Amino acid sequence: MKIILTLIMMLALTMVSHADAPEQEPVWILVTDRDGVKVYRQKESDTRLKTFRGIARMPVDDFKAIGVLMDDYDAVADFMHMVSEIRDVKRYSHYKRDVYITTRLPWPVSDRDAPLRVSFYQEPDSYDLVMPIALNPGMPEQKGYVRMPQMEGYYRFSPVAPGEVEVTIEVILDPGGAVPAWIANIILRDIPYFSLKRLRRVINQPRFQGVDTGYYQVPESWKKGDDASVANASAGNPAP
Repeated sequence: MKIILTLIMMLALTMVSHADAPEQEPVWILVTDRDGVKVYRQKESDTRLKTFRGIARMPVDDFKAIGVLMDDYDAVADFMHMVSEIRDVKRYSHYKRDVYITTRLPWPVSDRDAPLRVSFYQEPDSYDLVMPIALNPGMPEQKGYVRMPQMEGYYRFSPVAPGEVEVTIEVILDPGGAVPAWIANIILRDIPYFSLKRLRRVINQPRFQGVDTGYYQVPESWKKGDDASVANASAGNPAP
């Protein structure tokens, strides 16, 4: 009887310890580190799911330009690698909208599509701008495309210093259909790498500058820099 009670107590303690154990952090593997862009893939037990994360720092002249650019779906489709179109389905507000996205994948793989719900919020302490995306089921499948059964992730724009932002793109997706391993590897590596490189080239274009979107705050340190530049210009002195 003592042996049985001891075994029961050991089993109970084991169950409690497993229940209290924190969830393990995902394992990220660096696959690309060049041109100031780092790309990681997540080690997944489910081979259908592909998770990638790209991180890059870039100069941003006007913090408000981020919202202006991300509201321009044609511009976003241009800088997002392998994206052929982003179509506006319904805008509820600046903070919630539905879009339809199509991709352009290398032959012989069929192009993919996905209806998405895009959200937006700003973290009050860090001033980070975050745009979560998630699959929004319900739209009928479109001819010529394979519907992706899962797609979710986010954009994050983190102000590092006045005039500099760290951008993170993270996406979890199941491409659906039959995708060869080499295509999956290209997707994991190339989409965040080329997207961040192109974003760096377009974010400071004049058409995105000087527009007050009005739905998020500019970091205080950036405002001071702007005020100093205006004061110097008014006094006839060059901006520092």
